[in-house]
Amino acid sequence: MTDIATHIDEAVLDAAIAWHLRQETMGAADWAAFTAWLEADATHARAYDAVSLADATRHPAAVPAIAANDDEAPVRWWRRGRGVALAAGALAAAIAGAVGLREAGLRSPAPVTIAATTPRAVTLGDGTRIALAAGARVEAGARSATLESGRATFRVTHDADHPFTVRAGAWEIQDVGTVFAVTHDSRGVDVSVTEGAVLFDPRDSRIALAAGDALSVLPGNRVIRSRVAPDQTRVLTFTGQPILIAAETIALVAGRDVRVDQRIAMTPFTGVIRLTGDTPRDMAHLARLTGMRVSNEGVGWIIAPSTDPAR
Repeated sequence: MTDIATHIDEAVLDAAIAWHLRQETMGAADWAAFTAWLEADATHARAYDAVSLADATRHPAAVPAIAANDDEAPVRWWRRGRGVALAAGALAAAIAGAVGLREAGLRSPAPVTIAATTPRAVTLGDGTRIALAAGARVEAGARSATLESGRATFRVTHDADHPFTVRAGAWEIQDVGTVFAVTHDSRGVDVSVTEGAVLFDPRDSRIALAAGDALSVLPGNRVIRSRVAPDQTRVLTFTGQPILIAAETIALVAGRDVRVDQRIAMTPFTGVIRLTGDTPRDMAHLARLTGMRVSNEGVGWIIAPSTDPAR
């Protein structure tokens, strides 16, 4: 290894490799433990950055998305049948060169496309970390990323002279030193800020979003502002907007299909909706707020008049 690589303690490096290899199978508790490990010591983050960069440097090609009913495992640059020890050894061998690239401040000249079949995290050459939800697809380059689909959270290494930008569809989000999440799918674009601030649509409307702010853009460029509570609950406030708008916003933020019976689509709704991540609970709360019947029809949720005959 180079002198730079030897500055990383071997035990810390081994732990970083182990975390990297586990990411495709980690649950919520594992992710919390991983985050705690990263934040416990700056050396941990540096080691993990080196491991991630080594992986990306060796295999910059796009990872193909695999259908949910496909039994074939995602193709990685190691073979699981040969054991984790072989994978760890190969990754460790690649780290010396990768760390040298990162310390020298070099950047990959070409964007890299990452398609996450399961939740995973990647670290860019500048230290920016991107956590992708299952199904997300991102093209990442030097100081920029394009979220082609799905949800991703960005922990950006701030550089005032070279701001990091994320493009989602027709919209652009510019970092002002921050941690923020972006969702992009057929329902629209959603941005929520956990730390720092971003500029949404910096070339035109320049909407500033600070920590705790969120914004949803529905089809037709309809913009809905909302808040992120300290417990990460999403707080949506409506004052007389049609129920259809509330439903479309909930669908985008929650990542669920929510439809409205056309007979009540334009009914004004005023109230505060809290999306906790527990969809049945959130939908029951919505039913109480609206006085409507909210039911799961198998292919998604539907909001209908409460007087509808039972089926």
